[in-house]
Amino acid sequence: MIRILDHAWHQAHSYRLHALPAQIDYFPIGVRGWDPAIRPQPANWGGFVSNPNLAEYDVIMSHYDNWCDHRRGELRGTPFRIMNLMAMDAPQAARVCIMHGSPDDDGNRQRLVRMLDLSPGGPPFLVLNSKQAYRAFGLGPERSRAIWHGYDVDEFWSSKERQCWAVTVCSAGDISRVYHGVPMLEAVRQRAPVIWFGYNGDLPYFKSYQAYREFLSTTLIYVHCGQGSPMPGARTEAMLSGCCVVTTSNHDAGEVIEHGETGFLCDSAEEMAETIQMLLVDPRRAYLVGQRGREVARALFEKERFVADWLNLLEELGVEVSA
Repeated sequence: MIRILDHAWHQAHSYRLHALPAQIDYFPIGVRGWDPAIRPQPANWGGFVSNPNLAEYDVIMSHYDNWCDHRRGELRGTPFRIMNLMAMDAPQAARVCIMHGSPDDDGNRQRLVRMLDLSPGGPPFLVLNSKQAYRAFGLGPERSRAIWHGYDVDEFWSSKERQCWAVTVCSAGDISRVYHGVPMLEAVRQRAPVIWFGYNGDLPYFKSYQAYREFLSTTLIYVHCGQGSPMPGARTEAMLSGCCVVTTSNHDAGEVIEHGETGFLCDSAEEMAETIQMLLVDPRRAYLVGQRGREVARALFEKERFVADWLNLLEELGVEVSA
């Protein structure tokens, strides 16, 4: 079994990574732990290891996102730097960094690439969550790759009885308002009723993973206004649950959604609000679009493809991946 040393960052993404045939241990950096209310601990979760034997690991992972640049660089970039510093004592291990964002301007891109370039021992290989983010970084296939996320698609189900409302799940703070599309969301909400779950929204986030999935399974319309978040998991999870997704066309959405057939692509607040209003008075259409979108998501985001993509990369980086 592959041995991976990681650190706690985006828990939902880490949960998906546990589909790999690997034991994943976590080095305890900062305040991020593993909250079972967000995702349960997988069987191959190795726990937090304060004094890891670095010689045991095949892969050392690090994570960063947009807020590791000059805006929150010293605080949020520390785990990334520590993991790459530790990797100097593990020359046998492949080094991979997962970037959970996308550059919003060239200065931001240059700062983030500089973090990679200045990593002790040389830059780790960069994995992006969307093709758009991969293109924006411009590092090419020698240094980077886009891997769409994958799921045990049967963890998400679809109910025939659905609440005829439009919702969004967005926890954007002040620093990420534009990135997460909050100005657009606020403009949409002036024209159409959208219930906002998450930080700065109408209602708090869900108390458990089970409650979150049950909510999606009975929701008719899911709204996503994001501008920079690459292949956001919330959008995919809504599709897997049979919600009719109304989203911006950013970050590969056009490769997943056929407008009007498996979801709706809207890049202005006016168009998005009109689409939501239309679907609220035609719930039958919204339901059918949601069901077609669900089948597409189940085909595109199943974990077997995700695992194969990761194993192919790790093998290219010199990791022995065969059982």
